[in-house]
Amino acid sequence: MTEKLTNQQKKQIERNVEKHIAKHVKKSVPEHLSKHLISKKEFFNSQVKQHTTTAIIAAFSFLIALSWKDFISHIAISLTKPITLEKYPYLADFYSAIIITIIAVIGIILITKWAKKPEVLVSESKTK
Repeated sequence: MTEKLTNQQKKQIERNVEKHIAKHVKKSVPEHLSKHLISKKEFFNSQVKQHTTTAIIAAFSFLIALSWKDFISHIAISLTKPITLEKYPYLADFYSAIIITIIAVIGIILITKWAKKPEVLVSESKTK
């Protein structure tokens, strides 16, 4: 029987079936619940993207940090007197750690201020 139907008739039947199904689904699933399910799916997808992006950025940041660590270590060694290094060989590493920590804290503060969401800014202004 379906072989005798034209493509236009088949499309019309499909539309009618979809309308019928949508009508009965609306009756059995409340609208607020279906919207809630869709929003949950969108939220999950956005969270996956956000966490993946964060992991990739963290990996690149780690590589950058390793390259800067070597550079700062060499500077700390060259600025420290050779006699002091003979007496305290760990001093250059200590200076490097302090410099890297200061740079990292400043970077974290700047990125945190830059990345604040508008909702957070609004809620903070209401609480003050």
